[in-house]
Amino acid sequence: MTRGLSRLGELVRDALQAGFRLLPWPTEPGLRAIGTPGPSSPVIITGNYDLTVRRVARALRGLDAWLVVAPSQGINVWCAAAGGHLGTHQVVTALKTSGIEEHVRHHRAILPQLAATGVEAREVSRRCGWHVRFGPAYAKDLPRYLALGGKRADDMRQVHFGLRERLEMAAAWAVPSTLVVGAGAAVLRPAWSLPLMAFAVGLALVVFLVYDRIPGPRRLLLAGGATTLSLAAVVFAGGGASALLAAVVASGALVALLTYDYSGSTPIEGGSHFEERRWHITLDLERCRGVYSCVEVCPEAVFEKREDVRKAELAHDERCIRCGACVVQCPMDALSFEDPNGERVGPDVIRRFKLNLLGRRAVATPS
Repeated sequence: MTRGLSRLGELVRDALQAGFRLLPWPTEPGLRAIGTPGPSSPVIITGNYDLTVRRVARALRGLDAWLVVAPSQGINVWCAAAGGHLGTHQVVTALKTSGIEEHVRHHRAILPQLAATGVEAREVSRRCGWHVRFGPAYAKDLPRYLALGGKRADDMRQVHFGLRERLEMAAAWAVPSTLVVGAGAAVLRPAWSLPLMAFAVGLALVVFLVYDRIPGPRRLLLAGGATTLSLAAVVFAGGGASALLAAVVASGALVALLTYDYSGSTPIEGGSHFEERRWHITLDLERCRGVYSCVEVCPEAVFEKREDVRKAELAHDERCIRCGACVVQCPMDALSFEDPNGERVGPDVIRRFKLNLLGRRAVATPS
């Protein structure tokens, strides 16, 4: 009975946090024991976004490990790292204050790969003596990663936007959208409330399931289709001129809201409304020494190894989403961005400043 209630509580938390994913969901930072870990058990670090912490714990079920939860303001790892809320300072603080050193004989820790845009692995080692490596992009791959002795298969490095991820993002946008349109309609026209809420849910599903697969001017085509369907529904229901006008306004507003930063809501495209969208990555081959940290942390497999010349190769620069992870991690400072004017944006800028909510690199990280 107690186990069933606990499972039900977990499902409710999952649903709430999926529906309101755009909000912070903090949990207490600190040290957690997974299973019955000992002095030689692996140490895994994540941010204090509650859903992530619980998913990591589930992924590790049946294993023995230490989980260090670093403060990330209750934001998921990738967004927190990109925004300066999960960086070197937070990881060092967590390792120093969690008490983990009292429980293990080693100083090795595993970071989520998607933290690489914010956490400088070499700096963590310099500041507190812990050697940190970047693990897989997804928590579900942690058992396989550990079974392979800390080696990542190629499929563990790349992010993807599969059905589960698409449905989760649809829910994250559908819930606030339905609340807004439902509340507005309840005040002005109560009879429209439920149909508008259903329309918002359906539109969110369409956007995150097929929007990136629409050829041509996808926003215009989606808006045209949504408006046509909503007008047809109003005509079928016998609505008058005011209902027809409301249908046009509501469908247009919802499409604008859901597609405004669609690319920034997915892990496979760079945000379309931030100032770096026109930057491109550059590789200085004279500086490159074949350390291949760029290959290890890039979530889009932009780089390939050239073992014959011991150099990295910028093989698929069209895939780059400008997350900056490669620039942050390269020990030779061989990587940088270049803006449309041909000016270099170096590693010092990318490491020191992170993105604010408006997509501007203006958040200074603690030194």
